[in-house]
Amino acid sequence: MKKATRLAASVAIAAVAATSLGLGAAHAATRTVTIFGGYAAGDAAAFQDELDIAFPPKSGITVKYTSLASFDTDITTKIKAGQAPDIALWPQPGGLLAQKSKLVPLNQVLGAQFTPIVKTFVPGFELLAKSGSTTYGLPVSANLKSIVFYNPAVFKANGWSVPKNAADFTALQSTIAASGKAYPWCAGTESGGATGWSLTDWMEELVLKNAGVSVYNQWWAGKVHWNDARIVKAGNALADTLLASGQTQGGGAGVTSRFFGLATTQGLFQTDKAKGACALLKQGSFITGFFPEAIQAELKAGDYTHVGVFAYPTPAGGYNAVLGGGDTAGVFHNNPAVAKVAAYIMSDKMGSKVYAAKASGFLSPHKTFPVSYFSGLNRQFATILSSAKGFGFDGSDQAPPQVNKTEWSELTNWFAGKETMKQAFDLIDASYNQ
Repeated sequence: MKKATRLAASVAIAAVAATSLGLGAAHAATRTVTIFGGYAAGDAAAFQDELDIAFPPKSGITVKYTSLASFDTDITTKIKAGQAPDIALWPQPGGLLAQKSKLVPLNQVLGAQFTPIVKTFVPGFELLAKSGSTTYGLPVSANLKSIVFYNPAVFKANGWSVPKNAADFTALQSTIAASGKAYPWCAGTESGGATGWSLTDWMEELVLKNAGVSVYNQWWAGKVHWNDARIVKAGNALADTLLASGQTQGGGAGVTSRFFGLATTQGLFQTDKAKGACALLKQGSFITGFFPEAIQAELKAGDYTHVGVFAYPTPAGGYNAVLGGGDTAGVFHNNPAVAKVAAYIMSDKMGSKVYAAKASGFLSPHKTFPVSYFSGLNRQFATILSSAKGFGFDGSDQAPPQVNKTEWSELTNWFAGKETMKQAFDLIDASYNQ
């Protein structure tokens, strides 16, 4: 074959290969797709590994991920300076929607893949970055808060069983309280300037479970008020759980004075009630990082003698929905290479290469993602999330800043006995108008 003929053949083959990738002949050369996010070092490296495997050199696509130190501030600065990446991952969907005028609607980016991808999400995730009828972002990862931690060794020693339903759950709390061995609940909300945030998680959990995703989303947005009967019902449920006599060490005042991390988790591994032993801890999956070093070493070794989890039960007549967070992706620049990367990270394939195994806090927002890719506690978290019928993103993180701060302070004041639940709820409602 002559040199010119070989060259022409090579060009033709490259063009065909590029076209089959959706890149077109004009993009036969490698195209770099840039992604900015806020992942910590370990998760950032795992995310890059995932994309390197998903888009090898022969694909004609190179993906470069960059973590920004203070994502919310830094991404805004980049955008204003005309340095927006192709794709960005927001930890708060509200931040993404604030930039919607600069983002490409995802039905345009994903085309025919848009609907099939949306259908695989746990219901509720697809609403996070939707404005009107337009979707500007879809989630890439998730984390979970609807978890109850317990100590299997303590349960076994006392003959306590993991509840199978809400009735069992209520009975378990009564059994623990009557035993004299431990307080039913480990609870603390002291967190410096953010004291009270864990109480917002409790309220969100109970509104979500009792009223469902639609009411929940209207509530944090200020369209359903805190004096609404459905929200008051959740508040009363919280009072019955944590403020009733004997439910927690020191009652409400004890909850407001204890650091949310150290004090609440140490009680879970105590066996003496006089020293604060408590049997149940409702917290997000991140809380294992606050466990005593010996317990963390057990978990690292795959030993779950002292740590077990179950989903916070759905009340009778309630909704099997879970509370959590995650990272939501939006697209600034659309072209075939960017579209392929976006379709991958927004699909139920994301995480299947290495990310599910390597990333510390990753869960898939897709109900179709195999839980077998996870191990240890993460597999249990993934099972809880994928089997849920609805998802609610942390509401206080989406509410206006002044509302968020008022929630922290007034729920704390209510628990500390400085005001009634009604007074606290009225003040939170009023903060929407400030």
